[in-house]
Amino acid sequence: MKNYKKGTLALMVVAAMSTMAAEDRTIYVTTFADENGENTDKCSLREAITAAATHKAFGGCNAGQPHNSVTNVIQLEAGEYKLNSELQPSSAITIYGKAPTDYSKRDVLTNDYPAATALKTTINGQGLSRIFNTNNTNTPTLSLNNLNLINGSSQNARTNAGGALYLGGPTDLNNVVIENSSSQTGGAIYLNDVNSSLTINTGTFQKNNAVTGSVLAMTCSDKLNDSKRVIDISNTSFLNNGSSSSQSIFAFCGQPEAKFSANTITANTANATTGSIIQFSSTSPQGKVNLSDLSSLSLVSNTIVRNSAWATFLYNAATSKTLNYNVIAYNGAGKSCHYMGNDLATVEKPNLTLRDNAFALSASSANSVCELPKKVEETVLKTTVDLSNTAFSSVLSDLQPASQYTGFMPLYFPVVNTGASKSFVDTKSFECTGYDQRGVGRVDATKESDTSDSSNSCDIGSTEILRLTVFKAELTNTSVVTLLDQYQKYATEYKDLIANKETKPEFLPYYGIQQKFYENLLNIKTKQKYRTIFFDPFASNLPHEVLLANNGREIRHLTVDNYTVEAIAKGIGNIDGKTEKITPDSDLKCEWDSSLKLIKMWRLDDNITPTGDKEFCQYTLRLKSDTKVSSSAYILGTFTNIAPIAKDAEFTVKEGSNSQVVLDLLNYVNDDGDGLVSTLTKKSKKLSYFTNAKGEDLAIRINNKLDPLLFSAERTGPCPGEDRLYTCYGGKITVQLKNTLDPFSYKFTYFVYDADGKISNEANVKLNNTATSEGSVRKSGGGSFGWLSVVGLFGLLGYRRYKNRSTQ
Repeated sequence: MKNYKKGTLALMVVAAMSTMAAEDRTIYVTTFADENGENTDKCSLREAITAAATHKAFGGCNAGQPHNSVTNVIQLEAGEYKLNSELQPSSAITIYGKAPTDYSKRDVLTNDYPAATALKTTINGQGLSRIFNTNNTNTPTLSLNNLNLINGSSQNARTNAGGALYLGGPTDLNNVVIENSSSQTGGAIYLNDVNSSLTINTGTFQKNNAVTGSVLAMTCSDKLNDSKRVIDISNTSFLNNGSSSSQSIFAFCGQPEAKFSANTITANTANATTGSIIQFSSTSPQGKVNLSDLSSLSLVSNTIVRNSAWATFLYNAATSKTLNYNVIAYNGAGKSCHYMGNDLATVEKPNLTLRDNAFALSASSANSVCELPKKVEETVLKTTVDLSNTAFSSVLSDLQPASQYTGFMPLYFPVVNTGASKSFVDTKSFECTGYDQRGVGRVDATKESDTSDSSNSCDIGSTEILRLTVFKAELTNTSVVTLLDQYQKYATEYKDLIANKETKPEFLPYYGIQQKFYENLLNIKTKQKYRTIFFDPFASNLPHEVLLANNGREIRHLTVDNYTVEAIAKGIGNIDGKTEKITPDSDLKCEWDSSLKLIKMWRLDDNITPTGDKEFCQYTLRLKSDTKVSSSAYILGTFTNIAPIAKDAEFTVKEGSNSQVVLDLLNYVNDDGDGLVSTLTKKSKKLSYFTNAKGEDLAIRINNKLDPLLFSAERTGPCPGEDRLYTCYGGKITVQLKNTLDPFSYKFTYFVYDADGKISNEANVKLNNTATSEGSVRKSGGGSFGWLSVVGLFGLLGYRRYKNRSTQ
């Protein structure tokens, strides 16, 4: 049950954070002022970077990590940090802005806690300088998270490149906005060194400007060799970058391996007669570009529309290019795809792979043609949506402003136009990105076979229209005892976190909800049947998304408030390919339990599922606001026998006594893992232990008989099933010491078999001798000799000598 695991993971993370608190070497920035050592009472961002590099306290900052082998973490607060000059890290650092979360609310996209919010932390270059420069010393790794970077400029730098970031080493940007930065080349980012690589995951780049690469530019060669670097850009919006004097927005050269996945690239501007938005060609209107033939570009699930340039995507035959599930059209007077070469009709190896894209293919189209080599165009017509004569409004919404419904990024949604000849919705294929730009999961190829609903395949572009889709689930009943123990543990741990005075107040609403969630699951104890399979129909399935009045989208999350749940027992059998062989079975039951918010599947008899078969329950989710929207799938159940539980037991042997001790071990065992026997219609009084053909209990197996002990029982016989070569005991089982003067305590182990012959765990039995000191126990095969044991042996030896003399 996926939702339960998520809750468990959250608890584990919180627990880990609590454990780490005592060793916390995070450098916490405590002032927004751009100080540099003059104030020992406060820690500034600049001082924190120095402390991280030197491993020494500086200004008001602690020393951070003691060694270069461990990356320093710098934590910022909500607010704005204004810089007087660029920051120059010389060691690997990770910087976090204040977490953009609200634990008092559910997120509208994930339906889980916490809710995402807009970014809370800003670093402002004030137009005076870049924001970060990692090219100056050591070219360190830099990771930036949850940050607005604004007003960066390299105009006062020795090298006019990289308006916000001038990078010499590997750099990760996670949930980062770069806005209003400028440079001669690389308005937002410039990759300078051979060691520089770039990963961008979630964010917005807007109003950045440069002559070359208003968003991104890079060095082409280092030490006479083409610069090799990996560039991975995903789930990000790029808009309003560049100007009429810009030659490019993304300027590639050297030998890059570049990948764009689930991005929105819109409303960017480059020169109308020579400029391009994505320049990935070894020739351009400006002349030759040092772009290696070994370079590669992958564009998957991007929406690239309404840009203004001579070419939106500039390419030639020299490099490897893969374009799948992209919308590249409606880009003004220029061409959406411009092939740089005179051999468009004859080129044999254009190194271009296409699948399920949306282009305007007609050269006369007003929707900005995508030029394709003739050989390529002939092969992809069947999988390409031709937009030559299709209005923008019939396939895409207007640009949606950044909000909680868009993941706080401006983007477009595909239009659902049932019956339309041109649509981006439902390509009947499953090889797009696993998540759309907002982070919402798509149906992938691995789950296609798990649903009968074929209408929820990949959409073209950066966002996916969610359609209610439920998937099959293959489940087996598990021990109810184990489940209840886990739920009680989690409920208690959340309760303790709430009671802990050191818990941060913002976490308390979430912890309270989780505590109630697990406390409700404890009601399984009274709601269970026999060998019950529990299934959460809201976990691991896809919800439905509805159109809003402003052409935006809103997810109707999988909750009891939005959906009804139906569950019907179908029978037993199997599915061979698409052929169902299911025989109805009146003893199989399946129902929705609204109080537990779980589907229960069980049998009225105690039969286990035959090998090779499954037990089938069909479940359906139906949208309450539109009951025509529904989706169904099977639960494939396997009922199995849960092992009985044997518990440890202790009994007392009185010193010097030869009396027998009755081992009432059946009082220490149960078969509760299977559930409530009383719910069976045919064996409602089924015993929890094994009986022989006469109906007599014969369930206990002593695992290791100790030589000093005598065991006896009312009956013995072979143990059940595959353990028939072992001896089992039934009725009254007793044990006594062979020697009444034996001062030792003993420990041995036992098993129990349930009514179906399944063996339990191994449990301990301890015989406590009143003559034995605490903790002195003999086990099978002997034991340790303490001083009391030695005294006991000498006493026994003296007794034997006395006895021998008296008989002479």
